Amino acid sequence: MDTSDRTPQKGVWHISRGFVFANDNRVAYPRLPLARYHSAPALATQGASSSEPPLGGPLRETTSETQLGVGAGDGRQVPVAGRSNSVEQGSSAVGQLETVEGAVAAGAEKPKEDAPPSKAPFTPLDFKIPDNVFQAAKKAPEGDPKSFWSYSLYQGSSEAGPEKIKVHYCKSKHTTERVLQQYFMNEKILGLDLEWAGDAKKTHSARRNVSLIQLASATRIALFHLAMYPKDDELVAPSLKKILEDPDVTKAGVWIKGDCTRLRTYLGIETRSIFELSHLYRLVKYSSTGELDLINKKYVNMARQVEDVLQLPLFKGLDVRASDWSRALSMEQITYSASDAYAAVQLYHVLDHQRQNLDPAPPLPYHADLNRPIRLADKVILPNEAEDAEEEPELKNETAVDPTAIANYLNSTEMKSSVSVEEEDSEHLAITKDKVTESIATADTSSTVATAVNSTATTTTKKPKKDPPLPKDPRVIEAEVWAKQRCATSKAPAYMLRAYYLWYKHDGLGPQEIAALLREPPLATLTVVQYITEAIRLGTLVYDKRRLRDEILAKLPASELKQWRFRGLAKACEDLDEEDAK
Repeated sequence: MDTSDRTPQKGVWHISRGFVFANDNRVAYPRLPLARYHSAPALATQGASSSEPPLGGPLRETTSETQLGVGAGDGRQVPVAGRSNSVEQGSSAVGQLETVEGAVAAGAEKPKEDAPPSKAPFTPLDFKIPDNVFQAAKKAPEGDPKSFWSYSLYQGSSEAGPEKIKVHYCKSKHTTERVLQQYFMNEKILGLDLEWAGDAKKTHSARRNVSLIQLASATRIALFHLAMYPKDDELVAPSLKKILEDPDVTKAGVWIKGDCTRLRTYLGIETRSIFELSHLYRLVKYSSTGELDLINKKYVNMARQVEDVLQLPLFKGLDVRASDWSRALSMEQITYSASDAYAAVQLYHVLDHQRQNLDPAPPLPYHADLNRPIRLADKVILPNEAEDAEEEPELKNETAVDPTAIANYLNSTEMKSSVSVEEEDSEHLAITKDKVTESIATADTSSTVATAVNSTATTTTKKPKKDPPLPKDPRVIEAEVWAKQRCATSKAPAYMLRAYYLWYKHDGLGPQEIAALLREPPLATLTVVQYITEAIRLGTLVYDKRRLRDEILAKLPASELKQWRFRGLAKACEDLDEEDAK
């Protein structure tokens, strides 16, 4: 073989692969993964002459780990000194390879699977997830309520013992102002999030378009329920406007520019120093992997960031996000909204700590309202491409959770953090776990209203005796029996199948009536609607198109019908509109 036309610049030596030649397109043999058989005897290229000199000249005897050299560009093996450069005519190369593979496999150990982390991800904040709590969450089965991330997992230390995150629920401008003045005026990093009515339109009121504002620091979370403010209340507390417009206070969140557009449009608040967590997440993740082309300004939803960075899945019940935010919040809604805001705080600090530990460390991304490009390490600047202007990505693959599991979740995560409903007259509700106990605060009104109430605390009122549970409706019992049987062959969980059966089997039962049958107090009508549609979608169940359109899909806001979960059912009912038009 003539190698005189090869120049030294074309060949690169690698200790385990021999010479790698660029621009060499010859195929001498099918490409096989021989490089992994490090402890096997070397094989020569089939058909090569024994007199042919080695590609790289004479080779020294090597250890067993480097006896095979494979040219990555053409699939040829580099012969090893002291070995035969040819195989016998008629021998099967494939047979030899199988022998080699068997020899290697016999003595090789299977790689061990990575064990789940034993410690919670490091956070520079004082409030952390205890390692035993984190381990219990990681060991819990997937979808189990105990496996989810929540603000309630975090604990701080004080002289009095472990300290939990405190949540303040404010339903008036006065209490909003008081809580902000008392706890948030000196904070420099805050998590920010909003909730609004699912059917809100641009022409609707501010209360529909900005129903709830969530603000979180490292130790506290405040929920400002604008939709519940008294009718004669102004919606913007002076301290809230001051904090949001303060350029020295960073407000962090996901899809935060969209939230701040709502604040400007409906409340006249010009939020400044807003920080998009997606930018920092992409910068840290892809700087560490070297995938710099993936560092951009596209949004990454909160659930993905929490699971990747904080290493636990974020709890997102099917019905919570689309629930009614215009009424007093349930414990499910409080947990959902408070967790989103607090996740923003933890993500900011954890990701920034990881950024600072990169070598070299890239600069922190600019605030999103400055519209500046993302900077990499060594003064490399990415093009300032336009941000993804679409709505916040919806969460496909959400984990469906039974309402009973939701209640268990609230109980299992031990909501010891005090969720206090701030009242004008200092009367408050201290919500601990699933118990709501009313008491009259005797402390001065300037003191904290967030007082945890345990089972041994004395109160001014006696606990009312629980009424005995009402007997189940026979129709519900029948539905539960059918649902349990159907579960064996359906992807839909039993509680969804139960709601579907009640609706499909009984023409007179609509979502509102089913909600009252299933629970006292009744479930939200929208929850039942979602159960029925999900049961049909997951279980491929039959349905009456007209009833589905008129009784079920008609209950959903127009914006919800465009979501992937409902789009197929809505399209299936389109022919009815054509029939009715005739």
